[in-house]
Amino acid sequence: MTAQALRVLAFAKKVVGTHQHSIDHQDVADDLVFLGLQGMIDPPRPEAIAAVRACQLAGIQVKMITGDHISTARAIAQRMGIQATETVQAFEGRSLSEMNDHRLAEVVEDGDVFARVAPAQKLRLVEALQSKGDIVAMTGDGVNDAPALKQADIGIAMAKAAPRSPAKLLTCC
Repeated sequence: MTAQALRVLAFAKKVVGTHQHSIDHQDVADDLVFLGLQGMIDPPRPEAIAAVRACQLAGIQVKMITGDHISTARAIAQRMGIQATETVQAFEGRSLSEMNDHRLAEVVEDGDVFARVAPAQKLRLVEALQSKGDIVAMTGDGVNDAPALKQADIGIAMAKAAPRSPAKLLTCC
C-alpha cells in the first residue's frame, strides 16, 4: 500500500474490564487482536505539482522532508516529479542520525526525499545545504518545523485558517 502512495493504519482491539476508565501504553502492550489495515490516500494537488515543476524550471532543487513512511514518501515524490533522476533517492531519519556532518552534506545534495525525519534532523538538513553555499527556502506547517524554518534563508510557515477566521501570515527569523 505504501508503494501506491497510501498512508497505512493498523487496527486492533483489546477487551478490558468495565472498571478500567483510562488507558496507558502498558495496557496495550499485549493481548491485542489484529483487525486489519486501512490505506488512505492524500493525493498531491495539481497546483502543488505545478509549483514543483515551476521551481525546477527556474533552476531550484526541490526536496521533500516528511514524517511519512519512506515508501509512501517515495511514491508521492514520484507523482509530484520531485526526483532529480529517474529514481527517487530517499533516506530515512534513522540513517541520517548516524551520519557525520560531511556525509550528511553529500546525502542532502543527492537526496530527493527525507522520510521519518525528526525536528533536529530537519535543522541539520538545512544547515548541511547551507554549508555547501546553497540558499535554502523551507516551508513548514507545524511547531516541529520552527528550528529549520528559522535557520533557512527563507522560512515559510504555513497554516490553514479556521473557517470564518482571517488568514494570518506567520513569519519567523
